[in-house]
Amino acid sequence: MERKNHLILFSAIIFLLLSGPNGNSQNRDSLFFECYTTTRMDKWKQTMKQMAREREKGNYQQLFDVTLAWYGYIGYCLGNDREDEAEEYLESGWDFLEDLLEMPEADAAPYAIKSGFYGFEMALARYKTLILGPKSVSALKKAAEIDSTNVHYLVEKGNQMYYMPSLLGGDKAVALHHYKHAIEKMEKEETPYHRHHWFYINTLITLGLSYEKTDQIEMARETYLKIRRIAPQFKWLNEDVWPKFVEKYGK
Repeated sequence: MERKNHLILFSAIIFLLLSGPNGNSQNRDSLFFECYTTTRMDKWKQTMKQMAREREKGNYQQLFDVTLAWYGYIGYCLGNDREDEAEEYLESGWDFLEDLLEMPEADAAPYAIKSGFYGFEMALARYKTLILGPKSVSALKKAAEIDSTNVHYLVEKGNQMYYMPSLLGGDKAVALHHYKHAIEKMEKEETPYHRHHWFYINTLITLGLSYEKTDQIEMARETYLKIRRIAPQFKWLNEDVWPKFVEKYGK
């Protein structure tokens, strides 16, 4: 009987561990990955709102996860002609981000995300570029001062160099360097962003696009095929990026 009780207790402990914060985080990662790759984003929106409601005050990681979920959803809205919704969530996203930046644990990542939020603002209102552009650059410089190897800094620096016009200093080769470094860090498991995390696969496809834009066609092909192995259901790749690539360069 004592042995049986010990087994029951052990099983209960394992259950609690798996259903605790790490288990919830893994479940959310899987859900966000599925939403991102299939573009069925209703569950993403529901889940991020639930995360915001249930987060513990003063818990940096929970607030960071909420802010990153907002960041991903706003990017989705902007990429799918849902500017009004993007503007709505950007307003609340700023509130989360400002709270995050005030916490003592704040590292390079939230400053990099701040640069990205300014990028979202400029995408919604191009006339604000002269005002917000320097603010975006300043936030990214702050992130670099804290840690220029932080994966969020690397991705945002890549975004800055990729989307900025060359006349203003944009350089897709420099963008490629930063995306590649970010992917290397993720694949070495130096970050929470494993191969079935939406942030990883989003960075990987942008790396592929950067290879293509810099005429490294075989590296682009290799990257796209890698994505197809990891996420065969990835709608953006399957219905847009890959068909255009095959039409231009062949399989």
